[in-house]
Amino acid sequence: MAFSKLEYRINDEENGFPPLYHYKQIDRNEVFCRRLCDYFIKDGKVYRQTSSLKEDGLFVIFVEEDHEEEIFLHAKTYEHIAIEIRLFQENEPSSLLFVFEVNRHEEALEYLGSDFVKFGEYEYKVISTEIDEDRSAYVLYVGLTGYQYETNQ
Repeated sequence: MAFSKLEYRINDEENGFPPLYHYKQIDRNEVFCRRLCDYFIKDGKVYRQTSSLKEDGLFVIFVEEDHEEEIFLHAKTYEHIAIEIRLFQENEPSSLLFVFEVNRHEEALEYLGSDFVKFGEYEYKVISTEIDEDRSAYVLYVGLTGYQYETNQ
């Protein structure tokens, strides 16, 4: 397993892009997963990713605090890496459709790197992704595309 260094920084050029969180030894596949997420949740705050950078042996993710998004106060916290699939709904709680627990971040990449996902006979478009570090979960917000696969009987 390859390890890297990762730092989250506030996207604030005037103040020299102040560091927010630093990880001295993090699985490289986890870094790639995090870079694919639109949002980052930690310590009860929601951050929106603005960009990322590879800087002399350090991965950097720039974020801005997002005061409009809300966290799931009563959602499950997982002991292992979980991937939640939620049906995106504007201005309403996004209902939980599926949960997958995975053993490695490499498995999470299969979902996070997709524009569309298929569950059962339905196809969904991935609208946004987040890492909720407080709950040990990746969350994919999806919408139905209207395409339905034929089921094998």
